[in-house]
Amino acid sequence: MPLTTPRTSIVLTLALVAVGAAAVAIRAQNPDAAAVPYPRDFRSWRHVKSIVIGPEHKSFPNRGGIHHYYANPAAVEGYRTGTFPNGSVLVDEGVLTKDGTDQSKGMLLEADRRSLDVMVKDDQRYKNTGGWGFEHFDRDSPTGTLSADARGKCSDCHSMAARDHVFSAIRP
Repeated sequence: MPLTTPRTSIVLTLALVAVGAAAVAIRAQNPDAAAVPYPRDFRSWRHVKSIVIGPEHKSFPNRGGIHHYYANPAAVEGYRTGTFPNGSVLVDEGVLTKDGTDQSKGMLLEADRRSLDVMVKDDQRYKNTGGWGFEHFDRDSPTGTLSADARGKCSDCHSMAARDHVFSAIRP
């Protein structure tokens, strides 16, 4: 006796379609799963600060190198007031380093981009993460790589920041 009949196959197919549709509907209802777009032209924004993550830091294997932080005009206002308005975008551009040679010997130079980490303030889309969306882009790829779980970890850490989920301050 066969395990499935044509009628059973139809019921199973309809059930799978319903489950798929439900998953799409749940994602649509979850604003925290909304994608953070790749930030075009971020280098024309306000430079906030730069740091170097060296070999002695625990995050060096994944984040080592020079990090430049940029803020769009809305985020600059947030730095000024302490509360970031919707539309604020912060970018952490990580670049690898290389030793200079010839006339640049003794200098630490920028090499290829390692990553972009981006925060976007939208208190309607990202209600469950303090109003912030998070994304990570590898090298020059405009496609984000963070899972929902990883976004949650970003939010958990940034929730400890003293100023609206933002650790950095504009360098005077």
